[in-house]
Amino acid sequence: MALSTSWQGCTAACFVAAHHHRTYPRSAFVNPLQRLAATLVLAATFVTGRDALGGEARADDTPPAAAPAAPESAEGPEELVDPTDRTEWAGFPVVGGSTDIGVQLGAAGTVTHLGDRFKPYWWKVDAVVSISVKGGPRGTEIVQQSHDMRWDLPGGGGGKVRLMPAVFYDRTVNSGYFGLGNASRVVTDPSGGIGDRYQFRHEEASTRLNIRTPLGGPFSTMYGWQLRYVNPHAYPESRLAIDAATRDSGGHPLVRGLQPLGIATLNGGAIYDTRSDEIYPKHGAFHLAALRLSGATPTSSGVYWAGINVYLRWYEQLPAGFVLAGRIIVDAMAGHVPFYDLSQGGAFDPNDLPGGAQGVRGVPNGRYSGLLKVVGNAEVRRMHFGFRFLGSRFQVGTTTFVDAGRVWNDYSFADPRDGKSIGIKYGVGGGPFLLWDTAAMFRVDVAYSPDASAANPGFPVGIYVQEGMMF
Repeated sequence: MALSTSWQGCTAACFVAAHHHRTYPRSAFVNPLQRLAATLVLAATFVTGRDALGGEARADDTPPAAAPAAPESAEGPEELVDPTDRTEWAGFPVVGGSTDIGVQLGAAGTVTHLGDRFKPYWWKVDAVVSISVKGGPRGTEIVQQSHDMRWDLPGGGGGKVRLMPAVFYDRTVNSGYFGLGNASRVVTDPSGGIGDRYQFRHEEASTRLNIRTPLGGPFSTMYGWQLRYVNPHAYPESRLAIDAATRDSGGHPLVRGLQPLGIATLNGGAIYDTRSDEIYPKHGAFHLAALRLSGATPTSSGVYWAGINVYLRWYEQLPAGFVLAGRIIVDAMAGHVPFYDLSQGGAFDPNDLPGGAQGVRGVPNGRYSGLLKVVGNAEVRRMHFGFRFLGSRFQVGTTTFVDAGRVWNDYSFADPRDGKSIGIKYGVGGGPFLLWDTAAMFRVDVAYSPDASAANPGFPVGIYVQEGMMF
């Protein structure tokens, strides 16, 4: 489970638990005082209960077949050793809000059972329930909601495979769609706002199962499926409504998917993993190459597509306890892709790309859409100090990052919607992170990007609260 404050298409963000994710409600930005207040509320209201200290949490949905961790130095995470079987749990409230989405309330929790038989744990369950309520012309209503539950069972099939099922439900009234291509424009109204011109209503329920099978050494395979019900609605005279009524030069719809659809996806790929640790890797690599095939019902929608994505990650330990982490993502799709997936990438754990908390931080999710996406990230991390409180071990560090990315609307590389310039979108920033025992890591990323003002004109900063390192 990842924890994020970003919601798709909000013009002022809320504080919310969400995943890469998806993935979960997508990008937005908040008044800085509101965001700071929400973050402080989260930090002040952590609660935990456990049988014993220890454990190890995963940072994403493609974890390694972990071996017992080697002891860390004082400049990295402290290893907490407890060979006995035990269950640990943590829970925290989701509190926040804004003038756009009203009052945001919810809760997130994790239950993990650890022991010696399976690593990094026997099983783990993550869950999030979050809604926002706001009064308006139609009375008081739920404006946004995000609910999900994920399981991770390394001991599935008697330890021969790792099972990772999950269920999700998201509903928003202000998801973001800004048009196609790398050069899509944002036009503000006389007051400097954007209203619902670049928003749409979105409802999605999905379930998925990812399965990982070791092949020996650092190699393993990953395969699985995802089933989705998606029901989007365009606002009158919005960018989405205009594009949906437009035909391209060949007489085909400019965008597809603006109707209720059932979507099935099959995924398969290979993993190479030599990371020293799953939560705070200091050296090694994690590489993933995957293929996905998707189709929708009713078939009259003409929605079907294929995708290939490659994730390359490297970690190098530097002097004085610093760690250099780098990542490159290439995601390519072909076929009749629904408009909401043109701003996403990935097979097993789809994320909004190139913007948002898992792509180019500071760029709003949904801001750029296209068939081909390339994203690069570089981070310098360091664990600075640790302390104990109420029997738990906490370690505090910081990260500084540079993100960059670009999309292409098609493979001619000459589409006017992509512009004629190099068109790199970027974000820079940093923030603190907290490792809580060995089972939970939380971080706050503050990112500047010129594109951030598309979601909140005049405030080019994105602020994200996440569980786990970005990669």
